[in-house]
Amino acid sequence: MRLSRVQLAWWIWPTVLVATAALSLAASLLFHPGGDEFVYFPDGTRFGDTCALIVLTGAPCPQCGMTRSWVHAARLEPVTAFFYNPAGLALLLWIQIAGVVGAIRLLRRDPEAAQPPWQLNVAWGTFWLVGLYAIPWVLRLFGVNPLP
Repeated sequence: MRLSRVQLAWWIWPTVLVATAALSLAASLLFHPGGDEFVYFPDGTRFGDTCALIVLTGAPCPQCGMTRSWVHAARLEPVTAFFYNPAGLALLLWIQIAGVVGAIRLLRRDPEAAQPPWQLNVAWGTFWLVGLYAIPWVLRLFGVNPLP
């Protein structure tokens, strides 16, 4: 019996999920929040600068606060993470859940294990894009929950 390429490589995608979850968490823990609303490398070097859109227009972009959100979420500070960028908190959590799903698939040797229904993926994606990404950004444009 000859195996297809799909059968031979069933483990690739779950491995990518686990690696992405581990690397995103490790990268988030690499940085530490500073008292001046920026995040820093372990050697004290500041990461990033003011958002280019803020510099050009004075208005924040939808991504503003994402790095700070991840750094605080990785340190189990969900309220702070949410206020910096709710989409960032949710995205980091979703990546970690995907890593758990990937680990389950690898351990069970089943590429379909823990498969959420497609409706859940569509609902989550829509909620994330609209409810946690677009709406907070529009509110920030009107001065609600402005970032420092």
